[in-house]
Amino acid sequence: GCELLFLPAYSPDLNKIEKFWSRLKHHLRKTIEEFDCLQDALDNA
Repeated sequence: GCELLFLPAYSPDLNKIEKFWSRLKHHLRKTIEEFDCLQDALDNA
């Protein structure tokens, strides 16, 4: 024996992969926004 533990139908707080993807998407959005600002500044220079 193994005992299976089921998560509720939708519980992102209990699902570690949900937290990982949330942090990754936040980081990527911030990085892309900063890159776009830098690229615009370089184009205007």
